[in-house]
Amino acid sequence: MQPIILQQHDRSQFVMPLARMAFSTPWNQIVDRWRSSNIAIRPGVSPDDIDAFQNKYGVVLPVDVRKYFMTSDGIGDDMDDDNFRFWPLSEVKPVHEELADTEHGIYPDRFAYPNCFVFADYCIWCWAYAVKLTDDPTQPAPVFGVTASETPGQQIAPSFREFMVNYAADPYTVM
Repeated sequence: MQPIILQQHDRSQFVMPLARMAFSTPWNQIVDRWRSSNIAIRPGVSPDDIDAFQNKYGVVLPVDVRKYFMTSDGIGDDMDDDNFRFWPLSEVKPVHEELADTEHGIYPDRFAYPNCFVFADYCIWCWAYAVKLTDDPTQPAPVFGVTASETPGQQIAPSFREFMVNYAADPYTVM
């Protein structure tokens, strides 16, 4: 019987991926997803931008929301390959402001999302995503689907972090 000779491998090929995994965050994974869609990555916002937003709306961004916006300020006017658009912090606003009365009429669910702020939409606003923000930075910031219709949307994820982790892994899990 011939002995089995195992092929020798250069271990250096595993060093970088393992190091990348050790420092990988949901925010880095999202940026990687956007890069794969050939989207120009917007730099994160400054602490002053965060403070201005918080002062304008009387909220405190939970740590995960803050880290996300400090990693990347959304994707501007671009959509990813799955038709999601994540808004820059300067465009994020309360649902009732986003669903303001227009020439199209009054949105029946305009006030159905108290303390929720639209931060993303799907397929040129077929629906949107809103995160709950309050003056409590420890609250988990659940994410809701905003339908702009007779029936208000449901909670999509119990926290902003879980929503973003799910989106990074498979965008269709947050639809």
